[in-house]
Amino acid sequence: MNFGVLPARAIAFQILFLLVAIALEALVLYRRLPFDYKTSVRYAATINMLSTFLGWVIFFNVQQLLPEDLRIQLISFFFFERFFSNAWEGGMPPMLVLTALGIFFGVIIAEYQALTLLEFMLETRKPQEQSETILKSRDRFKFRRLEQGGLLFKKNDRAYTLLVANSLSFSAVLVLLLFRWFDQTYFR
Repeated sequence: MNFGVLPARAIAFQILFLLVAIALEALVLYRRLPFDYKTSVRYAATINMLSTFLGWVIFFNVQQLLPEDLRIQLISFFFFERFFSNAWEGGMPPMLVLTALGIFFGVIIAEYQALTLLEFMLETRKPQEQSETILKSRDRFKFRRLEQGGLLFKKNDRAYTLLVANSLSFSAVLVLLLFRWFDQTYFR
């Protein structure tokens, strides 16, 4: 079997990022939604795998529509972690920042739709009273947060929960990428 160029490093880091994202998002889903921990892990794994799959499908379809020089830059950055010298080299960092912001919000929307679909297909939505009882039993520090003036949102708001979960997981992945960059820059 001929695999051509297999980007093993990109695959390994994608798996690492998925494991970190699933663990952190499962914790947030457990704390903020009326799921037990096992269900939270399953939901986090499912929605993260789905959003990752959709992201790669979109990436491979969109890159075919790009100009040749931009496509080479994009593929070399994702798979080989460097830019080639051409006309697009100077404009890539701002373009990557805007793309990352779009990806962040796209992932939140995709995961929200996936969570809604999972709850509908598996019929796991609990009545409002039962979910509030579960969440109140977990909320030991509610009054302390109220005294500190923390922001209050509806406890089982799925959209806000996914925003918090994705913010946490994207931040953790960014920290891992910074450690990786620091290692490659100063220790090699």
